[in-house]
Amino acid sequence: MAHFAIHPEPEAYSSSPMVSPLNVGLIGAGPWARMVTGPVLAAGPQTRVAGVWSRTAEHASELAAQLETDAFDSVDSLLESCDAVAIAVAPSAQPELAIHAARAGKALLLEKPLAVDVAGAQSIVDAVNAAGVGAVVMLSNRFNDAVDEFAAAARRVDAYGGRGCFFSGAFLGGPFAQGWRLERGAVLDVGPHLLDLLEVALGPIVDVRAAGDPLGLVALICRHELGAVSSASLCCRAATESRTEIEVYGPKGSAVYDGRMIDHRLWADRVRLTLVAAARGETPAASVQRGLHLQRLIADIESQLGAAS
Repeated sequence: MAHFAIHPEPEAYSSSPMVSPLNVGLIGAGPWARMVTGPVLAAGPQTRVAGVWSRTAEHASELAAQLETDAFDSVDSLLESCDAVAIAVAPSAQPELAIHAARAGKALLLEKPLAVDVAGAQSIVDAVNAAGVGAVVMLSNRFNDAVDEFAAAARRVDAYGGRGCFFSGAFLGGPFAQGWRLERGAVLDVGPHLLDLLEVALGPIVDVRAAGDPLGLVALICRHELGAVSSASLCCRAATESRTEIEVYGPKGSAVYDGRMIDHRLWADRVRLTLVAAARGETPAASVQRGLHLQRLIADIESQLGAAS
């Protein structure tokens, strides 16, 4: 994902009624918060960043200055200042923070994966359901208009199978080559994206078989609910251009999704609009229930590979 520095043209929103922006508190000040979540939410006009909190106060202050907002010294003080919360932290830390924010009545923008395991993901879903708050999971491709076009094309060709891949060099160096990503590997990190896209085209995955190394390359064979089959490969240690691709086939043709074909301004606009809609009670396609379903698939895959789950 590219670094975002987005400044929408005012006329792009001239057809929409003027409403007050949604005040969003940002929890976390790591690479994704600095490169994507913070700048996207700060660009508006549908949202504004009400403030930043991080366990590392210095990082919170630096990001708050970048976004021209305030740094808070506690989660509770941040929650008091906002209507929604964007959480951009490691999956081990997300459940506790998400549950606390949900119980405070805040709509949520959450990272994928929801947690390090199914129990953590389930705890978030339970808290969201109990509080009745809106929640969106950052399944990045879901905010690309090309996904909608791809899904429609897959239906037109009556797709009964396909293939997918997610390749990048993220683990070879750079801001994401650290921590939980290098400990757990590509399945936990980018598996949610690839599995979600396969389901967009071919329906829910009901069985998956896995081989390989999460810290190298993993190959998957998936069986879908209506009988379709798919194969997929994922690797974050490949010295190649980052790419996410899905191709499906049917008796009426084929359909292709290439994640590199994206309008970043429109993508960011859709992230903000989706969060605002969730805060108003709409259930997004990238819901916490979907995040939980993907977490279960990941746990199955990691178990087969002998990885932590």
